[in-house]
Amino acid sequence: MTTLDPFYAFHCLVDAAKQSFQRRLLLISGNRTSGRDYLLRCMDKSAFRRTVWISDTAPDGSEHLTSDKAKQLLGQELDCLIYDCHAGLEPDGLGAAAGAINGGGLLVLLTPLLNEWPHFNDPDYHRLLVHPYKAEQQSHHFIGFFRDVLLQSKQALVVTCTPPSATNATMSEQQQSVNLSAYFTSVLQADKYQPNRSMVTGCVTADQRQAADAVIKVVKGHRRRPLVISSDRGRGKSSALGIASAELFQKGVNQILVTAPRLESVKTLFHHCALTLGIHYKGQAVIEWQGKILQFIAPDKLSQTLPSVDLLLVDEAAAIPSAMLELWLQHYSRIAFASTIHGYEGTGRGFAISFRKHLNRVAPQWKALPMSQPIRWADNDPVEACLFDALLLNADIDEADHFDNADLTALSIEQLSSKELLDDKTVLKDVFALLVIAHYQTTPTDLRNLLDGLNIRVWVLKISGRVAATALVTQEGGFDTALCNAVWKGERRLRGHLLPQTLSAHAGVAEAPKLSYLRIMRIAVHPMLQRRGLGYLLLEAIADRADHNGVDMVGSSFALTDDVLSFWIHAGLTPARLGVSRDSCSGAHSAIVLMPLTDKGEQLFDHVRFRFLEQLPYQLGNIFQALPPSLVAGLILGSEYYDNIILDDQDWLDIQAFAKGYRVYEVCRVALWKLVCCYLGHLEVQQLLTIQQRDLLIMGLLQSRPLPWVSKKLGLKGKKALLSEMRAAVAALSQQRLRPGSQLLH
Repeated sequence: MTTLDPFYAFHCLVDAAKQSFQRRLLLISGNRTSGRDYLLRCMDKSAFRRTVWISDTAPDGSEHLTSDKAKQLLGQELDCLIYDCHAGLEPDGLGAAAGAINGGGLLVLLTPLLNEWPHFNDPDYHRLLVHPYKAEQQSHHFIGFFRDVLLQSKQALVVTCTPPSATNATMSEQQQSVNLSAYFTSVLQADKYQPNRSMVTGCVTADQRQAADAVIKVVKGHRRRPLVISSDRGRGKSSALGIASAELFQKGVNQILVTAPRLESVKTLFHHCALTLGIHYKGQAVIEWQGKILQFIAPDKLSQTLPSVDLLLVDEAAAIPSAMLELWLQHYSRIAFASTIHGYEGTGRGFAISFRKHLNRVAPQWKALPMSQPIRWADNDPVEACLFDALLLNADIDEADHFDNADLTALSIEQLSSKELLDDKTVLKDVFALLVIAHYQTTPTDLRNLLDGLNIRVWVLKISGRVAATALVTQEGGFDTALCNAVWKGERRLRGHLLPQTLSAHAGVAEAPKLSYLRIMRIAVHPMLQRRGLGYLLLEAIADRADHNGVDMVGSSFALTDDVLSFWIHAGLTPARLGVSRDSCSGAHSAIVLMPLTDKGEQLFDHVRFRFLEQLPYQLGNIFQALPPSLVAGLILGSEYYDNIILDDQDWLDIQAFAKGYRVYEVCRVALWKLVCCYLGHLEVQQLLTIQQRDLLIMGLLQSRPLPWVSKKLGLKGKKALLSEMRAAVAALSQQRLRPGSQLLH
């Protein structure tokens, strides 16, 4: 082991970064004050144009943000990022902020002593603390994993700083050392960077020029040939979209819409559009140039309005639900998607696998364009490699052929502890990779939750020793009477107890938090093994264990879509609540499904389900009026409540009169509404109708949509065609389900 002067080491590191146009990683371990003092003394002599601190105690006069605001650096550029881990390590924020460092820059991590860091009371971990656990029970497995990966990467220069040993010692006398084993010396060496790029019409690399040209071709070429650009961060993807937008305006295109999870995600796009046009961009959501308009629109608003445009650009597509992407793909004939493969806001791996299948079905002429050449830094960047490994951003599913002829009878299902996951890194990566594929917003924070969430349990289904399916399960509920009352009154909200608190505070069932719940937080099956019942087998094992342990209810909460709702219904869980507002990103309502396991669970479930079905018919006419009919049909399946609606003889006369064309729709509407409420919830009745008939009854009667609107929506030619179809549907319903004691007159 060799000891090197720490100030000399720092400047060697900075010189190596600048010569290589790569970023370098400096890890300052030890006392917080001593570490910061060492860094400031080094920085006095360095030449960084822009340095940002992520800390709650940044030096006076410095540019700084707290860790919860670190994502604001997305789309910005800086030369040195100092991340103070003494103030808390927030994985998503670190990943996002580090992506703003330019080539030749420095990422500095201020940490406790490395052997003590996993036992440090990290302030950001307070967000993981759930009732009834105490801070002293909180584990820090993620920090241990993160530290080990950085050290094993052999790319981090480690400086250890300790406070003065003598009472009267000055700060300048503090102890600093740089311990350099052979594998650390490489970070101080660098070959001079020889750029292989040229500035061609605003583009920096050939990759970027190719991407901009491909976007232009989407508008100027054949219709229905969508473009999908994919890359890791720092490849100029968003910049290429902005350059292409400007060049399209110069070619006569009038209006381009841009959508992304948030406006901050596309400011780089807007900046490069303005730069190419020679105008100043002030950070607004719209650019106007000679009557041409580039405008940002939020995903939910885009889905609701579907305005006409010459081109739709979808940036950070991996962080947007696939249902929205599919809607836009169907509606817009000229559309380009851009996706980050290993992202901090959502992963492109799931997007690449699932959305590719849909593209092949509906737009087989689509074009894929990968971008690999970095713009912000040189190839083989050490910081990118380190963070990809430490945050598992490069966790990919195993696509080997060992699942091709999998023997589904030779499987095992087990619950794994955090220690077992850390002891077997292959299993950990397999689990996280499946979660990445399954959910569009899986981020590094989910990795920390998986390893350190006190009420989270990890289940895996293995075939031939490899993970084929996984589920994250949270333990919730079990509140005392006083806490139940406080939750019901809205006085308390306890982290980590979504199901009981939602049923109490929103569904109004005051006793709900007293019961115990298992919530299926995430569930994922390997793409090669989907639709073979493995997810149901895993859920069955989880429910059996919960039943054995006396848990009252198994449930889940999710963004409501047809495929997810169908999965849960087939798994034996029943819809029990629908959130009244839409998520701003997904545009979907949240739904809760439940399956009772005990008598207490059964009683609560009956009450919650009854109230949900009682209120739903009225809500469908207003707050849920825009809910797709297929979802309405799924929600009301098995709705025994509506059997209590009375259809008297006069109702049946009105129904018969409408079906045979004797009465107009308007005077029979109440009886028709009752009929649909009573019978449409039965699966065998739904199967008697065509999809068009089912949707017509739901939109016209349950959701009170104007008939001309329904006719246009379903592609029917006028009111006469609509009424003919409705009469056929009503006849099918009325003839199949006669109420006891009632007689349909002929």
